[in-house]
Amino acid sequence: MEIKTQANSQKFIKKGFSKNIFGLLLGLFLTLPSLSLAIDNTSLNSTTLLKHQKTYGLVFILPKDKVQEINARTKGLIRETLLKHNLFKEALTYNIPHITVLHIHNPDPTTPQKMLSALKSFPKPFSLHLTHFLFAPASPNAVYPWWFDIGVDKTLGYAAINAYNLEATKAIAPLRATPVPRATGFVYQDSSSAAKSQIQDLGTSGLNRIKNGKKENFYRPHVTLIYSDSALKNDTIAAMQALQNDFNATFTTPIKVDFDSVSIVELGFLGNVLREIYRINLADGKIYDVEKDTFITKK
Repeated sequence: MEIKTQANSQKFIKKGFSKNIFGLLLGLFLTLPSLSLAIDNTSLNSTTLLKHQKTYGLVFILPKDKVQEINARTKGLIRETLLKHNLFKEALTYNIPHITVLHIHNPDPTTPQKMLSALKSFPKPFSLHLTHFLFAPASPNAVYPWWFDIGVDKTLGYAAINAYNLEATKAIAPLRATPVPRATGFVYQDSSSAAKSQIQDLGTSGLNRIKNGKKENFYRPHVTLIYSDSALKNDTIAAMQALQNDFNATFTTPIKVDFDSVSIVELGFLGNVLREIYRINLADGKIYDVEKDTFITKK
């Protein structure tokens, strides 16, 4: 009888120990959602770009009146240049003009809700000066993708959104499943060591973060006017550089833009905004569900 009791006791102890270990490990996993085990970086070892599934992002959408102003001053010459060089897809690409905070790639359709929950605060309403046009290939030697942007002057609200990028990156980057596809494969291989480090750790580059106690300040806010995944040719490069020089000579006065909201959006492969999902008012923090056309409470 004593032997049976002792055996049962040992079984109970082992079973309880196993439960405790399992519970400990489960608790550790749940409290560390950003564990790299959940993020697939294998595409960084490939020579081809990762297939695009779903990209979501946090962006500042430009007010409609400023979009009209920019289009009136740039769209005609841009479209004429694109058509002249047979860049028909670029002339038709849809985009809601915006300034990016951060993009992440994750096919999970609940990612926007998780992003909203992860964000603990937002900047106050701010203004920016748009100035200086730039032809921007993805990396020094990559023939695609490439973009044509108008940058942001480091005045007015620049410091505020620069600081916010650090906060938003820390909150949202752990929600990615993979790096953004346009930063994988041959683009990643051709990137600088600093960019590679950010792509590995954050899923994309051009962000602010603190690593090993040192701040990396790589955020470059801009508004993109051309999105392209067409292979660059010498005549295209020359045309984009000429367009850049022309606009920079013409736009001698910065365009002031006031921002009163930040949005969670879905984007295409190139980073063009396809649809707005949530819009957060920067003055009062109210959250508008764009699809449902109603205000919601953050969960």
